[in-house]
Amino acid sequence: MEEALQFEWDSSNLRHLARHRICPEEFEEAMSGALLAIGFTNDKDEERWSVLGITKNLRVLYMVYTYREGRLRAITGWDAPKGLRELYFRSYRH
Repeated sequence: MEEALQFEWDSSNLRHLARHRICPEEFEEAMSGALLAIGFTNDKDEERWSVLGITKNLRVLYMVYTYREGRLRAITGWDAPKGLRELYFRSYRH
């Protein structure tokens, strides 16, 4: 049985996502579905991944996250621009 993702939320990352009109539930929903890897960096000795994910309302989000102490921590996120939305939908078309 697959273990559910554990997320790390605090006032800092919640406030940052709110500036991009993303609530934690949307971020978690998009992270729990089909993801398309976009990039990886090692910023300040912390690994950060960039992915595209989609909400149940078909909002495609560009999300940046890391893992801290076994929990997924949102760094930032925003609505994916048109070209990346199209890439996401092409990647998961059946």
